[in-house]
Amino acid sequence: MFLPNLKHLRYLIALYQEQNFHRAAAACFVSQSTLSSAILKLEEHLNCQLIERDNKSFIFTAQGIEVVEKSRQLLVSANELVSFAKQQGNEYSGAVKIGCIPTIAPFLLTDFVQACQSNLPELDLFLREDTTENLIKLLNNGEIDLLILALPVAVNNFHCKVVGKDRFFMAGDEELVNKFKQTANYQHLPEQSIFLLSSEHCLTEHALSACQLADKSRINSFSASSLSTLVQMTAFHQGFTFLPEMAVNKDVGKNEGLTIAPLDRDYYREIGVVWRKTSMRNALYNQLSAVISTLLK
Repeated sequence: MFLPNLKHLRYLIALYQEQNFHRAAAACFVSQSTLSSAILKLEEHLNCQLIERDNKSFIFTAQGIEVVEKSRQLLVSANELVSFAKQQGNEYSGAVKIGCIPTIAPFLLTDFVQACQSNLPELDLFLREDTTENLIKLLNNGEIDLLILALPVAVNNFHCKVVGKDRFFMAGDEELVNKFKQTANYQHLPEQSIFLLSSEHCLTEHALSACQLADKSRINSFSASSLSTLVQMTAFHQGFTFLPEMAVNKDVGKNEGLTIAPLDRDYYREIGVVWRKTSMRNALYNQLSAVISTLLK
């Protein structure tokens, strides 16, 4: 029985990602003719058409798209096998690639790395900060091993472990914060006075949902790309916003002169750790989850 060359499967995945033979070949550090020839061999050995070609363009067939997805799964498993062999059975050593969202990373990862250096000294951590959507794709493609996210997220194909809660605080102009303390009613805040992160950050969705903020007229049209920008804009415009507890504990907003106070009700986001179900390092990831859980208490 024919078994496909893993290198050729990588070429196929690269072509699907790039949708261009020249870019795919460059991404794989091979010539365009080498990549094209490899995919023709795959089609011949698999006895199915992966792409439809004409002189100037191509499209992936339905079978081709399915082969790409199965190839990704196969390469992830192969990489995990090689990683496991390099660790000589000791899953608490070697490299771990960890992804974290921007509204968690600046306030957790330094303490997390220090805790790992003390408790798991043989572990080499490689960290990446990105949005939830991008990190999920990287995890699925085997480019990252473990994610630290705010829940809920769609994790049907992954293990997901809740490691703690991160409460929301109100922050902003002292007069607005005190007014909201007395009434707990967003209608009493001026229009355009509430500042939020851009929609690509899940913190905005979590805050809107948890705090039941339905009146969009109170929300300022400006959307920040980071918590640092958010607190600066809130302070400059004497507005109102929400901050996660882990940021408040690191004095975010304090230097900008914001008044910070807990919300009357226990509004929070859950922090979770996510990894592939096919991973051979479940014990390690559970141990890392325990480290994070301790840091969040």
